[in-house]
Amino acid sequence: MVEWAQNQFEPGPQGLSLQIPMFYKLMASMLFVAIIPVGLLGLVFAGDAGSVVAVLGLQNSILLMTLATLGLVVMWSFFLAKSITGPLEQLAQVAMSVSRGDLDAAEVTVNSNDEIGELAVAFRKLVNAYRVLDTLAKEDA
Repeated sequence: MVEWAQNQFEPGPQGLSLQIPMFYKLMASMLFVAIIPVGLLGLVFAGDAGSVVAVLGLQNSILLMTLATLGLVVMWSFFLAKSITGPLEQLAQVAMSVSRGDLDAAEVTVNSNDEIGELAVAFRKLVNAYRVLDTLAKEDA
């Protein structure tokens, strides 16, 4: 536990930054999704709920809140999925170019400091070590 706490604050490009594991980001997003319907119900009842239900009807009000919740959940899911898969897709493309021997296009950008960011940093170090070994092999030949 102490080791985990020591590794949470690491120097980043802008100085000292907090490293939040992906598990906790996903847990927070699930809690956010679970709170959406409660928030919508609170908004309806904080306002004049009688007039909203009277104008739309109870079934239409429930349908509208359900559609709004589903819309927010779908948008949040796309955002979360893209934030996870985007860096992995970039890393896969760079790995393919390295496997073909193209070390010039092997630049990995690190946009986060979570597990995916750590993977990108480790891959960058791997590519740099491969470049050094490649240069040494060319000098020997």
